[in-house]
Amino acid sequence: MKQQFFKLYLIITVSLIALVLAFGQLYNQFFLEQTPSIQLSVDELALIAQHKDTRINAFNQNELILPDSLQASFDRDGIISVNENGQQFVYLKSDNGAIQRVGPITLISQSKNDWLAFFAFYILLAAMILAFIRPVFRDLGLLQRAAYRFSKKPQRIELDIKPNSSIAPLANTFTHMSDRITQFVQLHNDLSRIISHEIRTPLSRMRFALSISECETEESIQIERDIDEIELRLEQYLSFARLEHQQSVFNQEKTNLTRLIETEIHKFELYKELKFSVKLDVINAYCEASFMAIAVQNLLINATKYAKHTILIHSAEESDFYTISVTDDGSGLPINADALIEPFKQGEGDKLASGYGLGLYIVHRIASWHGGVISLANNTDTGGAEIAIRWPKSGK
Repeated sequence: MKQQFFKLYLIITVSLIALVLAFGQLYNQFFLEQTPSIQLSVDELALIAQHKDTRINAFNQNELILPDSLQASFDRDGIISVNENGQQFVYLKSDNGAIQRVGPITLISQSKNDWLAFFAFYILLAAMILAFIRPVFRDLGLLQRAAYRFSKKPQRIELDIKPNSSIAPLANTFTHMSDRITQFVQLHNDLSRIISHEIRTPLSRMRFALSISECETEESIQIERDIDEIELRLEQYLSFARLEHQQSVFNQEKTNLTRLIETEIHKFELYKELKFSVKLDVINAYCEASFMAIAVQNLLINATKYAKHTILIHSAEESDFYTISVTDDGSGLPINADALIEPFKQGEGDKLASGYGLGLYIVHRIASWHGGVISLANNTDTGGAEIAIRWPKSGK
């Protein structure tokens, strides 16, 4: 903010000085009658009056020989000052062409006083500009620091800015905005807790019903696993919400990425009609394991909706990055593919679209938390969609 303040202050000051100088030149040229003049002290004028005969001499035009440049000035203005043998003389021309020489005299020079007044005026102008814009930038600095604190922790922000400040309306709007956002965040947290509680109740009843059932089939075992998975995901999504609002710490650790991906693939064993082709070239990687598992699961869920026969899962390691890609053999990405990573967005004309359009958005957010990106493209071999996440190996 200080750099912007000094830059604006310099621009305004230089612009105003240039404007005043330009206006002064125009005023002198078009509005002031340029009458040549000389300045004498009172004592010098008294000496001329006392010695009129000896200090004022008449000449004819032919008796005065001047250089061409000085002659032109004399013809134009009718007055010139000349230094002769270290003494100053003034030549005057009357209307009838007669020339009179006054001197020797001492002329008064005002150059030093003029420069002093010049600098004094512009120093005063710069001080006035500083007094005008400094309070504005001071208040803007307060607003900037408050916005930074709000970005770290959403809470109502009260700014110590006077009502007569130039940015008082902006400060009041910011306070109102911070209050509304804080309420929204609190509502979001409350809803997350309520939803978590309301979902756990029917899940508990389902688990109890399975526990007293005498029929223990592969399907019932899978259902119980799914109930465990739902409860686990509830906890993870609550952590997701807390992390989104920076209420917890995001830690990346060395993780067995192969085991993590295989665990997520194992949860889709009931999809007998689909073949999962796996090529995992990365054993260990730095990531946040629970959230990376959510990302992989969402990629697999998205692929199972569109795949016809085969889903390809591939992990790769480059010089500085890890990559996980999931490819299906479906009909490919819709026209608005880039919009799929936005919340509540689905493909245009996608008849298989279901849910709330949050799956790829969640993958995108998890990738960004890892310092990475998500990419969407159509695979030339399968003809279906290939969605990948890529993040740096540094673990930062």
